[in-house]
Amino acid sequence: MGVCPAFFMRRIVELRRFARTALLTGLLFPLAMPDELSARRRHGPSPLDTLGEEVSQAKGWEILSAYRRLGLSGDYRFNFQLRIMPRGEKTRTVPGVLLGTMTEQGPLTRIDLALRPSEIDEQAQIIPAAVKRLLLQNGLFANAVERDSEATTGDALQPIASDRYFQPIAGSDFTVFDLLMPYAFWQNFVYEGRTKLRSRPTHVFWLYPPKEDKLMQRHVSGVRIFLDEEFNALIQVEIYAPDKTLAKTVSVIAFKRVDGEGIPSQIDVRDEKTRNKTRFKVLDAAIGVDLPPEVFQLEGLSSNVYGTELATVEP
Repeated sequence: MGVCPAFFMRRIVELRRFARTALLTGLLFPLAMPDELSARRRHGPSPLDTLGEEVSQAKGWEILSAYRRLGLSGDYRFNFQLRIMPRGEKTRTVPGVLLGTMTEQGPLTRIDLALRPSEIDEQAQIIPAAVKRLLLQNGLFANAVERDSEATTGDALQPIASDRYFQPIAGSDFTVFDLLMPYAFWQNFVYEGRTKLRSRPTHVFWLYPPKEDKLMQRHVSGVRIFLDEEFNALIQVEIYAPDKTLAKTVSVIAFKRVDGEGIPSQIDVRDEKTRNKTRFKVLDAAIGVDLPPEVFQLEGLSSNVYGTELATVEP
């Protein structure tokens, strides 16, 4: 059995080869490397900034549509670490691996999180790691499936219902909502204009959940996104609660060059109410690899990819 039919309900336009990773399900965003960014920084106010003025919504639609078309045509692998930093409590880390590919309707991502590392018992036998496995399809018809390595047969494979999109993953501040980024395809938006974020020219948008989606409105009143003007890259996300207060901020913090392409190497998620924070940090990565198709199929969730070497670099 392959990925469920809903994964293939719509074709997305051809992807640009050098558009770089688009959050992967929300975790990674296309952007240039730090030296490239610094070389283009402007200082002081720009006469081109329009935030707070009356701006063309048609122009905003063009910018937003171009962003939605971005992606990476190829497989990729990221070994990463979640650094979970609850305020006033001990920091803990969760290792994992992320495998990504492109489908006709957007990025398809497999994530394995090691909830408990493997151990050696008194008889020198390996106790396998306890692993949460996620299969995430981004795009207009986004959906997600999970399977825990220690789950019983009856409840091993579970579609993640939309009412669970806001539950923490592995005790972190990341949620399925953060990874799937459904707001990127919401049709109700307001283009605020052009400003600067971290000295970079940036376009700002408000996105609102569909009026008929009452469940989503119980969790989110709106999402404000910041797109780098030059690279049309998502560099910050602000998620607002139903009472219109800022609930969460997702920020790209650091970058690295991998196989000639720039990828974000650190993304921070901050809960603005609790002040807790989770840091996603890439430990090593490969782009343009050859991944077994089964890791992106439902039956592939029956085995771990964490702790194994499944990818080889294409010649």
